[in-house]
Amino acid sequence: MEFPVIHNPGSIEQLLEKIRSTKSPKVADYDFLISLGFKREVDESLSMLLGFLGFIDDNNQPTILWEKFHDPENAPILLGKAVKAAYSTLFKEHPQAAEEEGSVLMEFFRSSSGASDPDAAFMILSFKVLCDLADFSEKPSIEKKKPEKKPKKTTKPPKELPELKSVKSKLVSMDSAPIIRLSINVEIDNSDPELRELALKLIKKQLEL
Repeated sequence: MEFPVIHNPGSIEQLLEKIRSTKSPKVADYDFLISLGFKREVDESLSMLLGFLGFIDDNNQPTILWEKFHDPENAPILLGKAVKAAYSTLFKEHPQAAEEEGSVLMEFFRSSSGASDPDAAFMILSFKVLCDLADFSEKPSIEKKKPEKKPKKTTKPPKELPELKSVKSKLVSMDSAPIIRLSINVEIDNSDPELRELALKLIKKQLEL
């Protein structure tokens, strides 16, 4: 199976933001991407990403997902569903794929696609960026309120639990070459030495070009 290989993962967040804030075009082909500012050769892979996630059909025409994605509140949840559907084989084998270590993902992408180690690494980085931008949680049924118990005298209100802040990498502008390296580095999980080492090798290779 062919998975997206985005050599500039930072462009993924920029592309999704353009989709959310831009009126749906009649055709979302590579010329359309160029009109949005994605003019570099490495940006051609973004067309594949749009089709892979279901934002466009086989004729490069925007789908209903593109239209619904304009809603900023629901966009992360819609992206989460799109990612799970697009990477269904991965989530079938690893239900918690978004939290899996790099070595596990490397083995999957390498064996499933037959890709080289560098391409498999970029597949992982592209997947990780999408997961970071997506919301995989189901909408909580907050509407159903449980009856409140009257607190006893001198009963202190329960302490508020600290909010779990989602870690969202700030992938900087795509206009300068070093940005690619920064965006890749940000997406690396420091607790996964194997993936970190492989990504650093990719960064070093890019710097030598």
